Amino acid sequence: MTVDQKTLLIRNGTVRGRPGFDVRAGPERILEVGRSLPRRSGEEVLDADGGEVIPGLHDHHVHLRAAVAARQSVDVSAAASPAGFDAIVSAAAAAACPQAWLRITGWNEHAAGPLERRRLDALTGEVPTRVQHRSGAMWVLNSPALAQAGADGCDLPGVERANDGVPTGRLLRMDDWLRDRLGAVPAARVVRSFAAGLAGYAAEAARSGVTGFTDATPGRDQGDVAELTQLAETGVLAQRLVLMAPPGLSEPRSTRVTFGAHKLILDDATLPAAGELAATIANAHAAGTTVALHCVTAGQLLISIAALEQAGSAGDRIEHASIVPPGCAEQLVRLGIAVVTNPGFIADRGDDYLREVPAAEQDWLYPCASLIGGGVAVAAGTDAPFGPADPWQCIAAAATRTTLTGHVLGAAERLPLDRALELFLADPSDVRRVRTVAPGQASDLCILRQPLRAGLAQPSAAAVLATIIGGRVAARA
Repeated sequence: MTVDQKTLLIRNGTVRGRPGFDVRAGPERILEVGRSLPRRSGEEVLDADGGEVIPGLHDHHVHLRAAVAARQSVDVSAAASPAGFDAIVSAAAAAACPQAWLRITGWNEHAAGPLERRRLDALTGEVPTRVQHRSGAMWVLNSPALAQAGADGCDLPGVERANDGVPTGRLLRMDDWLRDRLGAVPAARVVRSFAAGLAGYAAEAARSGVTGFTDATPGRDQGDVAELTQLAETGVLAQRLVLMAPPGLSEPRSTRVTFGAHKLILDDATLPAAGELAATIANAHAAGTTVALHCVTAGQLLISIAALEQAGSAGDRIEHASIVPPGCAEQLVRLGIAVVTNPGFIADRGDDYLREVPAAEQDWLYPCASLIGGGVAVAAGTDAPFGPADPWQCIAAAATRTTLTGHVLGAAERLPLDRALELFLADPSDVRRVRTVAPGQASDLCILRQPLRAGLAQPSAAAVLATIIGGRVAARA
């Protein structure tokens, strides 16, 4: 038996609420589940000590590059006032190297005030600076950054301009354009920095029981696929990886990396007609690809449903479903559309929603119970770095619907804790299926310190004893 063929025997676990079970995990699949399984020669043994053995958690919607970059940036999300924002940014600029770009994340205009180049110039001086809105949809650049990026010569509609034609510094959904212009740092240094950051992010996720990611970054190209595949193959990224990708890219040559749906971003300002969107969906289907429609407003969801009515569904999904008006669940069920939602936002931004979202629509925010009760397949992602990266925080939010200040937002949408956990146990290849601990299932597992009921009493990564990916221990408490 070669090293790659070795198996792992998990002793004394609780499986589906039944104590005293052993689980034998191979490199790809669970081989056996039973009592008192005999140890094979040379087989590694892990004592679960009575803890629940569950499938590994899969984060069904994350942005790995942005998540790593956010951890290497200045975070202003804690700024509760414009003065607080100004203090953080000016201090960061004073400490920055003038030749290097300063990257700031987590800006929220409701707390920190509106932002454009002139305000940013006053805070940062000659340090080229870019500030990301907490939604991820907008960057604000100061004058040195705009000059280096060449914004004056860009005629794309995402470059906002004042009445005199001068850029305001606000760039809407211009990530790819901006990334192409950040070539001042040598490419090798960028790759090493990303690899190191990704390794740390993956290790932390493994300690939380996460065995896989679906990276929902739009506009993916072949170079991005190649780099992420290499990082997965070399073990920098321990988790399985599903990459949302447009049709036409070459499939990864890896058992650890697969393609998922084609991500389609919808913005209210440029919302296409239902027929136009239907044609895009139909073209993706014809190329053998499902679609994942980014829907954060009621208008985007309604257009998506209308377009899917015309194009026909092929296992497609709605991402976020931030606002779901009454009646939409029935349409989603009829079309066979799954929803990947983000309950973590209820905890992270719920107090903002209570202030900003009309009272009549607050119960429509990130629904779970009503969709599931209506027959819709629902899974969850963290949407990190734009939402809390800890899946256990998201599980708790789905169960309690409690904001940071203790208010309950949409009490009728609460889920039982075990059902909230299942949002992260859906099959990444088809979120309509929930993975189980049984022979033939993937050998990606999470072992809790206690049986499930006790382990979920206060959802936390601290409840995780060990994480198994591909039959190997990826993290151990």
